[in-house]
Amino acid sequence: MIKNQKIFENKLKEYYPNKNIKVVWHDEISGAVINTAMISKKIHIGFMGDMPLLLNTYKANTLNNYESIILAFDGKGKEGKNQSIIVPLKSEIKSIYDLKGKRISTPIGSSAHFMLMKILKKYKLYNDVEIVHQDVPIASQLLSQNKIDAFAIWEPYSKYLEENKISKVLVDGTESNSDYLAGIVVERKWYDNNKNISELFINSLKEAHIFIKNNPKKAAEIFSKESDFDYNTSIYVAKNISWDCSINKEDIETLIEKQKFLIEVNQIKNFDLNKYILYAKD
Repeated sequence: MIKNQKIFENKLKEYYPNKNIKVVWHDEISGAVINTAMISKKIHIGFMGDMPLLLNTYKANTLNNYESIILAFDGKGKEGKNQSIIVPLKSEIKSIYDLKGKRISTPIGSSAHFMLMKILKKYKLYNDVEIVHQDVPIASQLLSQNKIDAFAIWEPYSKYLEENKISKVLVDGTESNSDYLAGIVVERKWYDNNKNISELFINSLKEAHIFIKNNPKKAAEIFSKESDFDYNTSIYVAKNISWDCSINKEDIETLIEKQKFLIEVNQIKNFDLNKYILYAKD
């Protein structure tokens, strides 16, 4: 939204009328790719899901030449909205209990993996399924070929696969009762040297959120154009996201819970997360 409507660029021109500040946008396939680019100082600001946010700050904690902070959130999937466990459209799996003895795909260390584990523990199926690591393109293809039993994933992929008659939702992510968060991380030295620009960026984010909430259909058209996902998928996701950039106490608790999960699955070691968070207000 910020890119399409040139919200950030317009604010920069207004605040710095005598400067030519160029904004370069990068469309990356995953948070991991964005993190690599940020660590190599190719990107100053990164939009990503909560698990890549945590991995980014962990790198800031462990690397000598990299520092970052979580600047704000972009969207929140309250109580697990915008995640789900899906199965092939004609699957004989009808309930969560039918997953016993089955193979479930998910990107290991992702929010979907976290959601999946919480739900499996809730239904006492933790030791009765096999979890395999597969990224979204591979798992989606295998799902369409009925070669995997289930797939734990985030939107917009779940809705997209459903719209294309490839899969159906078995369990909604709200069964995990844990918010699915997406946010923005910035390279710390850049932030320290560009606090005015960072503030303009936050204001751009807030303006984009107001636009989306007030114009969901127009927003979905823009999302569809920018992402190549169909309109029905785009508007479904847009309406299910809580557009809120603030970082509150509950959000911190959610991040810490997910941090503990990443430690459990040997993705990171413990560190003081609070050192890497700015408490942005909506």
